[in-house]
Amino acid sequence: MAYLNPIPDLEDELEMPKVESESDYVQMNEVYFAFIDVLGFRKTFDDIKISKEPDTADKYRDVFNYYFSLMNAAKFMEKGKSTGCYAGQTSDSLYFYTERPDYLMQFIKIFSHFSLYAMTKNVFFRGGIAKGSLYKKEKYQFYGDSVIGAYLIESNISKNPVITIDEKTHTDMLNFSEYEDLVDVYQNRNYIKPFEFLNKKMVLDIDENFILNEIDSKQIEANIRDNKSAFEYDASNFSKYVFLLGQFEKSNSSSINGIE
Repeated sequence: MAYLNPIPDLEDELEMPKVESESDYVQMNEVYFAFIDVLGFRKTFDDIKISKEPDTADKYRDVFNYYFSLMNAAKFMEKGKSTGCYAGQTSDSLYFYTERPDYLMQFIKIFSHFSLYAMTKNVFFRGGIAKGSLYKKEKYQFYGDSVIGAYLIESNISKNPVITIDEKTHTDMLNFSEYEDLVDVYQNRNYIKPFEFLNKKMVLDIDENFILNEIDSKQIEANIRDNKSAFEYDASNFSKYVFLLGQFEKSNSSSINGIE
């Protein structure tokens, strides 16, 4: 006997799927939102077959894992749970948001170290930090001006592998003495210096038992120069590594590990 679908009764027909309403989202105070993307991630996976180059997948896994290890070890992240401080990832993009400028300062310092480690693995980041509204349901479900602003900075303004900061955030962060040491200006845009931690020892607000990975500055320079050569006939990408090499040489650093 052939199977017949059951005939729905009135109660079944009245059961409608639940649709989330906008009221499910709660408006936070203005937040600082960082949106950070891997440079050339899509092109890497278009050009290289992962099945033939397993090290390519491994290096991204290692880099992303180190990011979350750092964030899990950050003391301010534990304190910030009650204020909506959160770090996450979607595909090759990392993000972080907080209402507190002092937590953002700690994040900038941690990310500056993390970015240097990523460069030793030939992984480079660019991104944006913007201040604005944020509507949140779950910690990973959100929307708002801060998100849009950070994304637009990353995609339209941060052409080079740096983290560019909007004016609202920049103004707020000027209250921190360390911030001025970490920021420079390029084409009237404030950005985080990519190699400042190779010159200076800065204390990170992380668990005392967490062991930081060492930063091999020679490997960073070699990776930048290799990419500069590889993209010699690609005007867009060539200029990015020329910029980065100039920043590296400007730092005048021979330090292997610039953080304690």
